[in-house]
Amino acid sequence: MKIGVISLGCPKNLVDTEVVLGKLKAGKAEIVSELEDAEVILINTCGFIDRAKEESIDTILEVSKLKEKGKKIVVTGCLVERYKEELEKEIPEVDMFIDLKEEFLIPEKLGIKVSGDFDIYKNRVLTTPPHTAYLKISEGCDHTCAFCAIPRIRGKHRSRPIKDLVEEAKILADKGVKEINIVSQDTGFYGVDLYGEQKLWELIKEIEKIENIKWIRLYYLYPTTVDEDFFKRISDSEKVVRYFEMPVQHSEDKILKDMMRGYRKSRIEKILEWKEKYIPEAAVRSAVIVGFPTEEEKDFEKMKKFISDAKFDWLGVFTYSHEEGTVACERFEDRIPEEEKIRRKNEIDSLQEKITEEKNRQLIGKELEVLVDGFSEEWETLPVGRTYRSAFEIDGITYIETTQPVKIGEFAKVKIKDVVDTVDTVGEAL
Repeated sequence: MKIGVISLGCPKNLVDTEVVLGKLKAGKAEIVSELEDAEVILINTCGFIDRAKEESIDTILEVSKLKEKGKKIVVTGCLVERYKEELEKEIPEVDMFIDLKEEFLIPEKLGIKVSGDFDIYKNRVLTTPPHTAYLKISEGCDHTCAFCAIPRIRGKHRSRPIKDLVEEAKILADKGVKEINIVSQDTGFYGVDLYGEQKLWELIKEIEKIENIKWIRLYYLYPTTVDEDFFKRISDSEKVVRYFEMPVQHSEDKILKDMMRGYRKSRIEKILEWKEKYIPEAAVRSAVIVGFPTEEEKDFEKMKKFISDAKFDWLGVFTYSHEEGTVACERFEDRIPEEEKIRRKNEIDSLQEKITEEKNRQLIGKELEVLVDGFSEEWETLPVGRTYRSAFEIDGITYIETTQPVKIGEFAKVKIKDVVDTVDTVGEAL
């Protein structure tokens, strides 16, 4: 059976796609890159916020046009978990809508047999370049953020055992992976359900022992599960890169309280103090939401001032999405017009562009290691990669000027010489 796949949404969703692909491949299915060549088209959807839902629905409708060519269409993921009945009624062209609890049974539902002792995580088919991969350490979330539907979609926090994760990381390393990107809904909370306390660093210690793994990158940290010791440990580690992602969502106490985030502005400020004390060279990616129902203009202006002072290296700015089933949807009216939300987003985007460019210009003259990801789409012979300061397919890239051959997946030492398009840098190979 020839199967084409489209994976939408976050890296955590991508890991699920890779797991399903591995099981399909173990059942002798052929994974094809062109949808025209596929007998079955599998779409793994995102259903988190309006923009993601629209992208998922548009993708389903577009792929549904291939139904007339005899293609079977299977849709799974978060959108299906939230709206399965409605989707079945509205898009009858889809052959199967499969919710999350049966997602890993897709091969069986397609009549593909896999041996009973098959380990779904050990046989993932990587869709990232072979030198970088995501390691999903847990599923679900115990937080009750007012705006967020994830706990309703994905359930409570469920950690995977350290032993299983280390085995998977070893398999990834054997495949050539040099960068492990640790993802979950709440990375710092890892292990509490299994071991009675946070065990992220115990896991990291074991992964650090894997010889071929050179970089370990941390995503999806929550401010209440990070303490001063966290930064000490990064400072002491030879493999955890000086980079972490931690969405703060807002800066003002009133909004944080209404968002039910479980911390206040002083906590964010303390975290940034710890970062400066122990790993001042670290890059920080964060995220904020503008247009929350109780956000007034003065709150927005204060957040702009906070962002200007905090100087995050990278920042995602999202307009508030009024999600049914969330506390915010039940408690507040979505009173801020979409045009106003977009204005606020654009203002912070513009502010952050200046901060990011300033941060990148501070790198000029510095010598850094770059992990080579590939070659420029515009200049096919020009290698591109990332320093420790950039996450794969999220942050800026570094163009590598060199007269010597450079291999994808290898590390190159470069001297940063310029900044292009605000977010990217140019380095000369040493």
